[in-house]
Amino acid sequence: MYIIRENFYKLLTNLIITIFFIFACDEPSHGHGKNELWYYPDCYTIQTAGYIGFIAMGIGFLSFNNTWESSLLYGFSPADVTGKEIHTVSWKNIVYPFTLNFLDDNVLLPFYFGVTMLFVMDKNVYWERSTNCPDRYYNPTGRHSAVSVGLQIQGKSTMIGLIHGFYVEITILDTYLKAYLWDDSEYLNFDDVASLAIGYKIITKY
Repeated sequence: MYIIRENFYKLLTNLIITIFFIFACDEPSHGHGKNELWYYPDCYTIQTAGYIGFIAMGIGFLSFNNTWESSLLYGFSPADVTGKEIHTVSWKNIVYPFTLNFLDDNVLLPFYFGVTMLFVMDKNVYWERSTNCPDRYYNPTGRHSAVSVGLQIQGKSTMIGLIHGFYVEITILDTYLKAYLWDDSEYLNFDDVASLAIGYKIITKY
């Protein structure tokens, strides 16, 4: 439990530094107007699959002219779906390199990529390597990283002044990626290691 608390504090510190960096480098152009407080989230996301939970919800912040999104999400997987109730916290960072406008206020983000840090909140997992085993013999089971590529469509609502985003993305967990590329590449197919995620978000910054 001490190790979990210690690493949680490290994660929280990194998140605070990242959010500070975002707003230190960003322009004050939130959708609610000039009087909006700087710490208001720029987007609200709900997602299913992608290794972050059967259902995951969170908030995000946009920066660098909306080309970088950093989000914090809480995920939950019920026992009747995964065999055991699982709670996760994910720190997701996405870069949007391309933007295509179509049909007035609609936007297509045809290819984006991201990196996610995933933390499992369970007493039966560990976040550090065991000191009783050789170095790198057992990798931590409570924290992982993941890479993803995706596509997103955004449309602006003229009635309420918000942007709705719908996205699909393919995510691969670090351990699966290693197994696919090096360890068991001849026995694994791509669909064995990849997870297809579907998500929806409300964006208040434009």
